[in-house]
Amino acid sequence: MFPSMRYLIACLFVSTHLLHAAPDPAHFRVEVLAEGFIDPQEMVMLPDGRILICQRTGNLRVWTPGSDKLTEGGSLNVEVAGKNYARECGFIGITADPDFAKNNWLYCYYSLKENSAHRLSRFTFKDGKLDLASEKKLLEVPTDREDSTCHEGGSLAFGPDGLLYLSTGDNTNPFSKPATPIEEDKKERDAQRSSSNSNDLRGKVLRIRVTPEGKVEIPKGNLFPPGTPKTRPEIYTMGLRNPYRITLNQKTGTLYWSEVAPDKKPTGEEINQAKTAGYYGWPYVITDTKVFNDLKGKAFDPKNLKNTSKNNTGITKLPVPREPLHFYNRSCSIIGEVYHMSNAPGAFPAYYDNCLLFADWNRSWFKFIRLDKEENKVAVEDFKVNFKFRKPIDIFFNQGALYVIEYGTGWYNVKNGRLLKISYSQSNNQQADASADPRIVGMDAKMPGTTAMQKTTCLSCHHAQDKVVGPSFVEITEKYKGDTKGIQGLVKKVKEGGVGVWGQQPMPAHGMHTDDEIKSMIDAILKTQKAGGHKK
Repeated sequence: MFPSMRYLIACLFVSTHLLHAAPDPAHFRVEVLAEGFIDPQEMVMLPDGRILICQRTGNLRVWTPGSDKLTEGGSLNVEVAGKNYARECGFIGITADPDFAKNNWLYCYYSLKENSAHRLSRFTFKDGKLDLASEKKLLEVPTDREDSTCHEGGSLAFGPDGLLYLSTGDNTNPFSKPATPIEEDKKERDAQRSSSNSNDLRGKVLRIRVTPEGKVEIPKGNLFPPGTPKTRPEIYTMGLRNPYRITLNQKTGTLYWSEVAPDKKPTGEEINQAKTAGYYGWPYVITDTKVFNDLKGKAFDPKNLKNTSKNNTGITKLPVPREPLHFYNRSCSIIGEVYHMSNAPGAFPAYYDNCLLFADWNRSWFKFIRLDKEENKVAVEDFKVNFKFRKPIDIFFNQGALYVIEYGTGWYNVKNGRLLKISYSQSNNQQADASADPRIVGMDAKMPGTTAMQKTTCLSCHHAQDKVVGPSFVEITEKYKGDTKGIQGLVKKVKEGGVGVWGQQPMPAHGMHTDDEIKSMIDAILKTQKAGGHKK
C-alpha cells in the first residue's frame, strides 16, 4: 500500500524542517520577574504589560514592568481546601476582555463560600484593584466538595471571534479502586454524573458570548442547540476529566487543552484539539481509544457508548469520542499556545513558527508539537532550556517571548511560586546550573535512580529533605534502616500503589516503570543524606 498524500506531505514538511537544527538552549535567557506566589493558578497580561496572577487563596497579585515588587490587586472571598474537602477550590481562573484597554473588564472563576458552586463573573479592574461592587454574575457551576473530590479546571480564554471559553473538571474523587470513576452508589466517585452528562456543566469546555450588559448568550455551533432536551447549550466539548488549561489559536480559532491523566491503567496524558464542538469519551475511554471496563469487568464499546448511570440527568446515547491530538505517559500536562512568529526583540526564532507549546507540571519540561497548515500533528520535539523549572502551571507568549508561572516545589500552600520570562537571542549564553534542583538536596545526582526520578512523577509528591504530600526521602531512609524485608516490599508498593503507612493520602500506582527502574530509584532514596551532612 502506498502512503497517503497527507503522510507524504507531512514527511516532506518534517524533512525540510530538520535541515535547520533546533536553537542552542544557551540562547534562551530565563529571567525571574517576581517570586513568592502562594498556590498561583492562572495569569493574564494587560495591554500595558502588567501581569495579573490569581492565587488559590483568593488574592490577585499584580506585576508591573520595571518593578521588582508585586502589588495586591484585590481579593475574592473563596472556599479553600480542607483535609478532604474542596481540595482544588479557590480563585482558579482569570482572563481579560479583548477590549480591556477601553472597558477594564476582567473575568474571574472562583469557588463560592456560601454554597457549593463555582462562579464565573465579570469585574471592573480600576486603579489597580478589582472593583467588587462591579461584579456581573454570568454563570454558576454546582459542585460536590465532600469525599476528596478533585478536578475543577477553571481556565479562561477568549477566541479570535470574541467568544469566552471556560474549562471545568469532572469534580470527582479519583482515589477509589477502579481505574475509571463510575461507582454509581457514591456520586462523588461517578464521573458519569458530570463529564458524560449532557445536562451538567462539569467535565467540559463551555463557550458563551458575554454582552456589554453582562448577559450570557449562546453562540451557534456549540455541541447541543438551545432547546435540546436534557442538555446544556453552553457545552462546546464534553467528556473531559480535568482540562486544566485551555488556549485558542488566535489565527484559526481552534481550541486546545491539556487533560490530566488518572493514576491507574489504562492511563495517559492527552493534548486535545477541537476545531468544532465534540465529545471526548471520559470516563469510558482515554488516549488512543484505550477503553475502561464497567464494574462487571466488561469493556466499553467506544462506538456505542451509553450513559446509564442513575446519576445521569442527560441523554443516554453518547456520540463517538474523538481521539487526542497527542498523548504520553501519565503525569500532568499543561497547555501553552500556538507560537506565531514575531519580529519583536527577544522573540523566539522562526524555527518554532506554528508550533503548539505544552509543559508538564510534574516533570517540569516543555515540548513543542509541530503543526502543518491544517493543524495536523507532524512532529513532537523537546524544548530545552538551561534552567531548572518549578512546576510550570500557566504559560503564554507575548511579542514572541514566553511567560511562565511556576507553582513551586510543593502541593498545597506552596510559597515559592515564580513569574518567569524566557527570551531568545544569539548573544545569550545561559548555562545550566547542576545544583538548581532543590528537590534532590542530599541525594547523589549521578545515580541512575536520582536521574530517573527527575524525569518521572516521584518528585511532585516527595522531596529529599521535606515532606510534601508523602514523606521525605530522609524519613523513608530512617524508617527502613536495616529493614531488609520492608525494603523488598517497596518495589511492589511503588508499582501497585498503597495507603496507610504514612497516612491516608493514597500513593498512586507507577506501573509504567519496570522493577529494575523502581529498584534503582529506591536505591537512590535509601542513600539520601540529611541536609547538613548527617548520614542516615
